[in-house]
Amino acid sequence: MQHLVHLFATLLDYPSPALPDVARECADLVAPLSVEAAGIVGDFQSLAASTDLGRMEEIYTGFFELNAMAYPYVGYHLFGETYKRSVFLLGLQECYAAHNYTHGVELADHLVVILRFVAECPDEAAVDELVNEALLPTLAKMAGTSAEDETGEVESAAFQRGYSIYQRLLHALQLTLEALRCEAVAT
Repeated sequence: MQHLVHLFATLLDYPSPALPDVARECADLVAPLSVEAAGIVGDFQSLAASTDLGRMEEIYTGFFELNAMAYPYVGYHLFGETYKRSVFLLGLQECYAAHNYTHGVELADHLVVILRFVAECPDEAAVDELVNEALLPTLAKMAGTSAEDETGEVESAAFQRGYSIYQRLLHALQLTLEALRCEAVAT
């Protein structure tokens, strides 16, 4: 599970030249868990392999930073900009400190930060709580986003395809985490 979650963190982080190779490995590892998720990751790999890195960066930024429904901060989706989000952030920082996890310059509730923590944390109870109480509810919201700009107009077909693939990638992560959770319960 840990390596697979780390691969998803890499796919959902700011694009790098390694994106197509990481997506290929992720699709191979997720296939036994979810054929649907593997297909989505395979589609993402095809897009990443056939799209210039600069364009992937534009698509990423447009989807995660300019689209409020895909804002990559878990606490924002759970609590909005409220005091509860601040409490959530403090709780995450305490959890990270207790497990000697450093999250760098991003806020503690950034999706990729949490995924990397889940990929590294040996504390199954902490991981289960984050996955069940934070990641899965957030992914359900984020995977339902659309490719509209701030004026409500749909972007070009090419940009829409990029938005759609990131939205679908979030859904693939959701499917994978749910499959891993079911697998853990069964054992």
